[in-house]
Amino acid sequence: MCGIIGCVTKGNCYRYLISSLEKLEYRGYDSAGIAVLSEAGLAIRKKKGGVKNLFGEELSGRAGIGHTRWATHGAPSDANAHPHVCGKFALVHNGIVENYAKLREELSAAGETFLSETDSEVIVKLIARSYTGNFFAAVSSACSRLEGSYAIAVLCEDFPEEIVCAKYKSPLIAGASSSALFVCSDVPALSGEAEYIAAAEDGEFIHIRGGEIDFCDGAGRRIGKKFSKVTETSLGGRRRCATYMEEEIFEIPRALEDTLAWLNAADFAPCARAMRQAKKVFAVACGTAYHAALLFKDIVEKEVRIPVLCHTSSEFRYRDPLVEEGDLVVAVSQSGETADTLEAARLARERGGFVLAVTNVSCSSLSSLADFTVVMRAGPEIAVAATKSYNCQLLCLYYIAAQLCFYKKTQMPAYMPELASLPEAARASFKTFPAMDMLAEKLRGAQSMYFLGRDRDVRTAAEGALKVKEIAYVFAEGYAAGELKHGTLALVERGFPVIAVSTRADLAKKTENALEEVKSRGAYTVLLSQYGFMEESCADFKCKLPSVSEPLMPVISVIPLQYFACRMCLLRGYDPDKPRNLAKSVTVE
Repeated sequence: MCGIIGCVTKGNCYRYLISSLEKLEYRGYDSAGIAVLSEAGLAIRKKKGGVKNLFGEELSGRAGIGHTRWATHGAPSDANAHPHVCGKFALVHNGIVENYAKLREELSAAGETFLSETDSEVIVKLIARSYTGNFFAAVSSACSRLEGSYAIAVLCEDFPEEIVCAKYKSPLIAGASSSALFVCSDVPALSGEAEYIAAAEDGEFIHIRGGEIDFCDGAGRRIGKKFSKVTETSLGGRRRCATYMEEEIFEIPRALEDTLAWLNAADFAPCARAMRQAKKVFAVACGTAYHAALLFKDIVEKEVRIPVLCHTSSEFRYRDPLVEEGDLVVAVSQSGETADTLEAARLARERGGFVLAVTNVSCSSLSSLADFTVVMRAGPEIAVAATKSYNCQLLCLYYIAAQLCFYKKTQMPAYMPELASLPEAARASFKTFPAMDMLAEKLRGAQSMYFLGRDRDVRTAAEGALKVKEIAYVFAEGYAAGELKHGTLALVERGFPVIAVSTRADLAKKTENALEEVKSRGAYTVLLSQYGFMEESCADFKCKLPSVSEPLMPVISVIPLQYFACRMCLLRGYDPDKPRNLAKSVTVE
């Protein structure tokens, strides 16, 4: 979940490193560092905290590497910050070396002294000890000893305008422009810089030298690689908001429009046979994407009348899942680099499943692994907490469910023509924001709260609760309203906030009964619904949602909750873009 950048430029690389690290800071922000290589040797600057702590006098050199860290081994500190140095080498690393303890013990016995608590430092020491004058061979030899995941970029003082990089189960992308050559962990790092990009596969190396980028195997043999024109790296501008999260919420209508345009033009014929003959359907995802996968399960079971087995990716492969030849497996990941989801998809393919990926990044590892990829057009999402990507995931999954319905039943669901109304409904949802401002002010001191729903609203409730936990640091639980009496009602006391989402008319009374139950015990009750009869509700606070057809409401009803969580966060004095202990792309298990 760390961010890495490397570049070899015609001029000084310092500006490129700092600019790219600022764009990568959503991948980790507990420490940052750069190494610049000139004829005078390596110059290192690394600090605990954000990239701004690296500002100062420019370090001069044509080749450099940089890093933003999300701690896995060792607390945030100057010493644990990357780059790590040994002899003539400097290294940055994203991933986890699972056998680092054994390697560290071996290296310590051989006389090496460690300056950090990280697993990454063992890699640079292995490289230094393997070095006999061949830079590439030393890196390759060290990588052959590693277990786990890694994307690394390495400098060597004997090769002042070269970078050697390696990838295994962590993303690594090369980029090129007329003035510089790059390697990075994520495409947004190259926004406004690279004109062409290509992604490395597991086990591949990238060698930047002599004004060229070579992809190689471990023996140094070149691998043919096609570079693509950069089309999706623009980060956009903050038109109206002080934070990325707020801006990305306001981008939801545009993101839905762009995603819908892609879906309407997409050819799902390669999925036809797999969908028509699928014996079982699985859905795998993590976090917010898992809530989207649960809604996919609800949609398919309602419209297609076949069961969908939904799993968190982190548990999927440890359950010995019942995936067989011909099963359909839908894998959902915003970044396409979520380690657990990649492993789940890889296992599904090994067992003969047809993997259909939903991701926001066309050149991601998940896209490369999948049999077919649906690429949502949410645009880069910099805030750690997912907002617009969740709405676009839902849109894609509604569309996939419709395709499955067509190939299984030769008919489209009734909601299909109404997908076009979602962008305008999302814009209409912004009218709820003044009410959410008032609610956030009312509840800013809350220590815990419930989010309730029925049927698909349970998924929205769970996502609303997750957002509040992620960025406002309030314990929140998304719960099926009918389950209150089976234990959780015990926690309700005077002033306890209970927020209910009710978008199904035939279940409205059931939800109302749940609010009555908690209100009679002193709870502060909130109701979100698109229906007029909500005005007669017992709720203490009511918010009218814009109306679309009931099956599609989860795409819209979540927007006020996303905004509410953001406002709660800001009112409590936190940064919604950089929640503690979290990073955007979870590339380690």
